[in-house]
Amino acid sequence: MKKGQVINGYRILQDFSTARGGLSKWTFAEKAGKEYFIKEFLSPTYPVDGAPGSAKTRSERQRQCEVFESHHKHLKNALAGKSSEGGNLIVTRDFFRWGTKYYKVTEKIDVASFRVTDVAGLPREKQVLVLRTVAHSLQILHNAGIVHGDLKPDNILIKTTVTGDYTTKLIDFDNSYFSGRAPEIADEVVGDAVYYSPELGLFISEDSSVGPSDLECKSDIFALGLIFHQYLTGSLPKFDQKKRRYPYVAVLNGDRLVMKSHLPIRLKNLIEAMLRRKSTDRPDVSEVFKELKRPDLLSDADVPAGVPASSSRLRGTLAPRPTSPETMDSASEPVQPSKLKGTLVEKKKLKP
Repeated sequence: MKKGQVINGYRILQDFSTARGGLSKWTFAEKAGKEYFIKEFLSPTYPVDGAPGSAKTRSERQRQCEVFESHHKHLKNALAGKSSEGGNLIVTRDFFRWGTKYYKVTEKIDVASFRVTDVAGLPREKQVLVLRTVAHSLQILHNAGIVHGDLKPDNILIKTTVTGDYTTKLIDFDNSYFSGRAPEIADEVVGDAVYYSPELGLFISEDSSVGPSDLECKSDIFALGLIFHQYLTGSLPKFDQKKRRYPYVAVLNGDRLVMKSHLPIRLKNLIEAMLRRKSTDRPDVSEVFKELKRPDLLSDADVPAGVPASSSRLRGTLAPRPTSPETMDSASEPVQPSKLKGTLVEKKKLKP
C-alpha cells in the first residue's frame, strides 16, 4: 500500500515503514478526520483465489490465518473499553484483512522522547509516579486475564501531562495471550530475550519442564522488575554477562541479579521479589501497585528482606519508556534489544 491509497476506509498518509516494525510494517492513516497508527502484519498471508501452491498448502495457510484472526479478535474483544479505565492502554481500534494481508489500527499517540536514562534522572517521587501509571495499566490487562508477553521500555510510551508530571501508555499487544494459554509452538512466541522471564526462556528453548499453561501473568512481572530497575537507576541489575547473556539465564543458573545499592530499601526489596525464579514466588501486579502507593516507600528505614511475595500481602506498582514506531523516537537505549525468536543461545547451559 502506498501514500494516498485507501484500505477499509483508512487513507494512508505516508508509505509504510519497517523501522522497528519487527514482523510488521507500519504507517499513519486518516479516517473521518482523525489520524491513526496502522500496522500491516507480514505474516500470515491469506491464500486468496488464484494464490500459488497446492490445495494442501493453501488449506494449511488458511488454517493458520483463521487461528491468527481468531486470536487477535478475541484479544480485541477482551480489551474493548479497557482504555477508558485510566486511558493508558492503547488497545486495538480495528482489526481486519484486506486482500492477503492483516491490519491492526490503534490510536496515534504523541509523547515526549523519553529514554530510560531520562527517567533515571528524574526526582524519585516522579519516578515512582511513572512506575505507578505503568503498573495500573498492566493491572487492567492482567485483570482481563491477558499476559502482555513483550514488556520492555520500547512498549511503554512516556507522556508529559499539562501539570508537568509524567504518565505512560502501554502499547503493542501483538504478542499477548490469555494467561495459561500461550501459543502451543514456541516459535510463535516472539519477544525480546533481555526481558524474558525464566519460564518463558525455558519454553522458548523447548524445555520439557515448561508448557503453554505455565506462561501466566507473572511472567510479565519479571520483565517489569527489570524495567523498574532501569527506570530507577538507568541500567539493568548486574550479573556476569561473560557467562550469561541475559538476566533470565543468570537466574536459571542460580546467579544473583545485583541491585544498585543506593535504591531505597522497600523499592529494592520489591524489585528483588519481582525477579524471583519461580513465578509463584513473585508478587502479582495488584500487590506491586499497592507497594508503590505506600507513604513510606522512599524511606531508607530497614524492612525485613524477602517480604514481597504472592502470599505476603505485598503492596506495589510498575513502569518503562519510549522508542516505538508510533512516536518515531530514535533515542538510543542502554540495553540493546535482542532479535531472538524461538531460539535460546544458552540452551545447553541452562540448569533446571
